[in-house]
Amino acid sequence: MKSYDETVADMMRFLKTKDVCLSSINSHRECYRQFQLFMHEHEKQWESTVVFEWISELRQKKIPSLYSIWNQYMQQLEELRCTGTVLDRHLYLNRSTYDRLCKTMRSSLDDYLFSCKDHYTSGSWVLARNKLAGMLLFFEDRGRNSVSEISYPDIVSYYSSEFCFSHKTRATYLGHARRFFKFMSDQQKCPPGYSLFLNEKYAPYVGDLEKFDESIKVQIAALADESQDFPADEFLAAIDDYIDSLRSHGYGSTSLMTARHALNILFLFLDIHSLGYHPGISSAWFSGVMPLLPKNWKHWRRLIYLFAEFCENGEIIPSGKYTYSPSSIDTLPEWCRSGIEEFLDLLNREFHDIGTLRSYRYPCIRLCRYLVDHNYSGFEIIDAGILQKFCIQDQHRTFKGKSTCLGIIRRFIVFLEDTGHIKNKHLHLCIDPGCAPGEKVIDILTEDQCQRIEQYRESSGNSPIALRRIAMVMTGLRMGLRASDVINLKIKDIDWRNRRISIVQEKTKASLTLPMPVSVGNAIYKYIKEGRPQVSSDFVFIRHTAPYGKLTNKTCTIALWSILPERKAVHGGFHVARRTFATNILRSGAGASDVMDTLGHTDPTSVMKYLSMDEDRMRLCPLSLSDLPVSKREEA
Repeated sequence: MKSYDETVADMMRFLKTKDVCLSSINSHRECYRQFQLFMHEHEKQWESTVVFEWISELRQKKIPSLYSIWNQYMQQLEELRCTGTVLDRHLYLNRSTYDRLCKTMRSSLDDYLFSCKDHYTSGSWVLARNKLAGMLLFFEDRGRNSVSEISYPDIVSYYSSEFCFSHKTRATYLGHARRFFKFMSDQQKCPPGYSLFLNEKYAPYVGDLEKFDESIKVQIAALADESQDFPADEFLAAIDDYIDSLRSHGYGSTSLMTARHALNILFLFLDIHSLGYHPGISSAWFSGVMPLLPKNWKHWRRLIYLFAEFCENGEIIPSGKYTYSPSSIDTLPEWCRSGIEEFLDLLNREFHDIGTLRSYRYPCIRLCRYLVDHNYSGFEIIDAGILQKFCIQDQHRTFKGKSTCLGIIRRFIVFLEDTGHIKNKHLHLCIDPGCAPGEKVIDILTEDQCQRIEQYRESSGNSPIALRRIAMVMTGLRMGLRASDVINLKIKDIDWRNRRISIVQEKTKASLTLPMPVSVGNAIYKYIKEGRPQVSSDFVFIRHTAPYGKLTNKTCTIALWSILPERKAVHGGFHVARRTFATNILRSGAGASDVMDTLGHTDPTSVMKYLSMDEDRMRLCPLSLSDLPVSKREEA
């Protein structure tokens, strides 16, 4: 490799052979001399990074006539050192960048400039032409003689290159480039992704597949063929429909913009690597680029998962919940998964709620995990000894917790016996939960707390959340509805004319019709008219931010805590309102059967626990100590 002085000497001779004018030769010589002084002053060697540092210093001194021309002189010197010559279009400064383009590239540029000539002044039109010509020369240097020959690696290389020294100037260049490639895409001369990639809001987050973890690359490769059923161009077209769906559910401009932003970036990743859309690839990609994403990456993640739901169902489910890590059941072998899923399906058909299904799933998974870890390959090999060893090693923080777990395991074993997975029909008898039913002291709201709820209703104001809170709490306190029935209450369930509410209870699936007190009706009516978002939802109580879907049971508890903060300290849930309602009925002189009818109970034992709170009538039936075999203690 020749030294800097030798290369400069070669350049001077080369310029003379090309009949470059004397002033241009002197200008080259002065540039190279100034750079040499810079190297001596800073004790550095000739390298591209040192050249960039020097040109940047000239730019900071705001000498554009120097740094733009001298930058080109230094590129010519580097080209001479590497190739032994300098291309004519890189050498002659008296030729415009536009004139140096090949005929095909110039024709494409002319087509674009003609289409948008009315959007420019004559001066800005010439500037736009020169900037775009410089970009197209970059691609010509990579051997591309037409727009259709440009590839994604070329676009990535151009984006990463140092084609200007100012962030503002760079943004201008990229803006012209995006509009040019958008025009070319509309003419079907290049993919639409070229224009998107040249957006500095997109490119940094696309991610490099080669730099992803090996596990992510394996996951994407395994789904590559399957993903071709949903090509990247169809994925891009589906984004608009998805945005419309989000808009119809009341999502704001920030969510709509974020959704389009995230999915455009995902499209670029798919298009660059010739992949189609698949939820598994989407999830793997997100894991790979998550370190690059901004602080609102969780918002990105939810919107991406919502898109997968949209693709599957043609619509999004506003109240849907998502898990972003693999389910523990998915790590089990097929024979375990099928057994557990059949068991849970039976419970679902018996009208158990989602919470119950979730609580039953985990003990079954614990048993299956134990079997897999000990190299058992099916339920048919389970015997009393295996179950005994599992029960001994299965640890829980409380005795009641372990007893509950064993009770669920016992029921799971009964299911396996009934379905023929286990031949021994009496195997479940070897599991004894060993915990007697517990009794708790009934907790109800005090008179003072009930009065504070009334005061809140009268003085809380008209804020939408406050109106929703008091309507929920009044429904539980004055009608005894469970939290699950409150949040599932639909507008059609309310008979305003006859002042009653008719529902199918979420827990028991039994029908229930109750008179609606005036205070409850007023609270619900005021919420619907003044607080509830005006959206098309069947539910009375809904979210107040997009998506405007059904609430969760916890919302009722939070509403009660907001009015009575001390209830949070005792971990009291919304059910205390139902217990208070039942107790007040008993205190008013009603019988147990009346309480059963009002609460929708079918088992009288469920009502007995409320009797202990009827203090006045409890005092009427105490037993005298004289009637009991209790001896009095004589005083000394």
